[in-house]
Amino acid sequence: MDKTMVRVGLVPIVRPVFRGARMGLVESSRKALAALADRLGFALAYAGAPVTDAEEARARAAEVAELLRAGALDLLLVEHVTFATGDLVVPLLGLDMPMGLWALPEATPDGPLPQNALCGLNLSLSLQTGRATPVKWFYGSPDGEAFQARLATTLQALRGRKAVREGRVLWIGGTAPGFYRLEAVPDLPLRVDRAPLDVVFNALAQVDEDSVTARLAEMDEPSSIPRDDLRPTIRLEIALERLSEGYNGIALRCWPELPDRAGTMACAAFARLADRGLPHACEGDLAGLASMLAVTAVTGEPSALLDLSHADDDGLLFWHCGNAARAWAAGTTRLEPHFNRELPAVRDMRLAPGPVSGLRFLEGRRAAVYAGTVLDRRDGYDGVAGWIGHLRWAGKPASAGGFLASVLNLRLPHHLVWGRGDAEAALLELCAWLGHDPLPFDPEDKSLRWVADAT
Repeated sequence: MDKTMVRVGLVPIVRPVFRGARMGLVESSRKALAALADRLGFALAYAGAPVTDAEEARARAAEVAELLRAGALDLLLVEHVTFATGDLVVPLLGLDMPMGLWALPEATPDGPLPQNALCGLNLSLSLQTGRATPVKWFYGSPDGEAFQARLATTLQALRGRKAVREGRVLWIGGTAPGFYRLEAVPDLPLRVDRAPLDVVFNALAQVDEDSVTARLAEMDEPSSIPRDDLRPTIRLEIALERLSEGYNGIALRCWPELPDRAGTMACAAFARLADRGLPHACEGDLAGLASMLAVTAVTGEPSALLDLSHADDDGLLFWHCGNAARAWAAGTTRLEPHFNRELPAVRDMRLAPGPVSGLRFLEGRRAAVYAGTVLDRRDGYDGVAGWIGHLRWAGKPASAGGFLASVLNLRLPHHLVWGRGDAEAALLELCAWLGHDPLPFDPEDKSLRWVADAT
């Protein structure tokens, strides 16, 4: 099974005294949910027998706990087919895992109340259980658009959760000199292996010229740089690709040693590896890399790590030397010399217009969640650049000035991670599942603001 696949468990609750218990709703809803699996991208990994009393509730909870210990479930849906009293729900709420409490709609709108499932959902959500992991409610038929949209958002969020809980990354050389804030290690269960910068130079030495020649022959990207002058860039690309084996991404101290000794900037190598689904974070930004893994998993497309470089009334200009995947490009991309070192190579392109969403993990189990739209503007600096307007912050509309003030007031690191598409709701839900608090919008731009250091 695909390791990114979200595995869903289902436990129906049915009180036999309701006539809805004899309408075949358990079977029909399970089949309808299973039919959604391929389209929404999940596996129905467990379907428990219906719970009709407290003893059965404890038995189902024990079964799910065993699956949880085996790492075989990512989400449990507790389905209110009918009304449920607390003794049928509390054993399941005791499981420390992402959980959805779901109620089917009434099978008929008149006559004796068939199920009273919605009231049961209301009662279950009102219970005081002391859970640390939140619970999300669902209401409706699996065939309904509202139910499917709500579940799709949760599945996106849980893909992000899996990425930062089950992923493994390589942190090479620490951070670039003086970039102290990027030294922060995210408070996530992500496996981080550390290696000295020499592993890159050793890997470069292992790349033979035939491999470089073959990769150059495959390259279809226009460039003003003579092909032979791109050989150091391609050699680095191959070396990093080999170092990526067994890892979900690399955070690399990409300067100052690398350009001096390898004869190339890392930017174009990062960009071309991003085309292959291998994220690399600049300047050894480990938390940035963790954010890239999460955003990539949530959106299903390569993420981009960018600096905030300029502002006007319409939007904010996000830029980086030249490290983004082609999937982000509006039109043709080019490989060009670095803007102030004149070394090969960076990817030069403008970001394609459209909705974008972003996330940055921070110390102290906090995160910034934001969104916007890449504007159809061609102005911008050499490298990867794009203006983002119609901004949002933590689910609320934000002016360009308010967004900028929030970044500065909240003292965010200078790398913000963006993903393509409207995934703001899923990123906020991801934070909830991870126990990370999204930073609130802070648009104050006249008075002194100073947020205390995270502890």
